[in-house]
Amino acid sequence: MPITVIKSEDEYLRAIKESGITAVEFVAPWDESCKAISPKFQEYSDNPRWKDIHFYKLDICDQQDAAMTAHVDMAPTFHFYRDGAKIKEYVGSSYPALERTMGALVSGH
Repeated sequence: MPITVIKSEDEYLRAIKESGITAVEFVAPWDESCKAISPKFQEYSDNPRWKDIHFYKLDICDQQDAAMTAHVDMAPTFHFYRDGAKIKEYVGSSYPALERTMGALVSGH
């Protein structure tokens, strides 16, 4: 499933209310850590293992209001929502840590 780029605060609010698990990657396009992990997040979105997750990306520089609504202070930050409620947050650029977080969510932990 491709990553959908969020282009407004309203789009962000609609995205997090989707049924099932929603993953939002908050990025700053100039940040080296974001540049490093973004391709991996894209790989995850294309991998059938994560077919139950809706993937989104939000540029915190372009969408400052949405980033403030989400209480994001740094990038990269990943928020995970289930049916509108935030269930997990991961801040950082470690592929294994992000994958473990997603695996735990998919398995119901």
